[in-house]
Amino acid sequence: MRVELLRDAERPAGWWLMVGASEQSFVDLDDPCHLEFEYVQLMRYAIETAFPQDEPLAALHLGGGLCTVPRWVAERYPGSPQRVAEASAEIAGLALSIDPQPKFELDVIDALTALDETPAGTLDLLVSDVYTGPDTVMSVYPHVSLAAARAALQDEGLYVCNISDATPFALAKTVVATLRTVFADVVLLVEPAVLRGRRSGNLVLAASDLALDRSDLARFAAGGVLRARVMADGELDAFVGATPAAYDESQLPPSGESNVRRLR
Repeated sequence: MRVELLRDAERPAGWWLMVGASEQSFVDLDDPCHLEFEYVQLMRYAIETAFPQDEPLAALHLGGGLCTVPRWVAERYPGSPQRVAEASAEIAGLALSIDPQPKFELDVIDALTALDETPAGTLDLLVSDVYTGPDTVMSVYPHVSLAAARAALQDEGLYVCNISDATPFALAKTVVATLRTVFADVVLLVEPAVLRGRRSGNLVLAASDLALDRSDLARFAAGGVLRARVMADGELDAFVGATPAAYDESQLPPSGESNVRRLR
């Protein structure tokens, strides 16, 4: 699958990562707080709710692309020690070609190996956004992988992941059910049009052993650039229904998003 960098037509320091015919990642090196993709804005809502201050965050990012979220974290939480795990040497090389000295460590390593190498209880933030081209990397979502993610986090740490899916949201429901076996609190953020089944797209899941502030999340979701639906507690119970947790990768259903641009 062809991988290439394209300059943005409007932003002088903007770059697109193209994988095949899909826009896979975008970054503006002059303005790291410009988040082009909707789901990255949803991630921002979750992270800023959990960490409202500008204090550094110890973070691990599973999946790199052009490192949009690590660059935003470096700008929003200066001094944050961050590691990015990108399995593709080609993609990592392109990310470094536009910014040879990023404010984070970028390693060519697969996600599960990076998790295994992370000492227990050392992270404030773990972001999982792992794709091979348009395809979801399922190995990060069974119970054993999510339990490893929880072990790497501090007691008040935050796990955030991006799920590409569409109605009836079989994959998202399974990941929510599995996260709930690992974390005390799970919240889903999604654009209303995606939730209503009008189009396929991205759902963001945030999980922590510390209760996430619903009022702050609702404020971000209602007043931000991107309007979103926040689902938690009983409403999330109804969304998941009787969907069981996945204790093996074979128990994860395929994503319902088969004919839409996969964003990362």
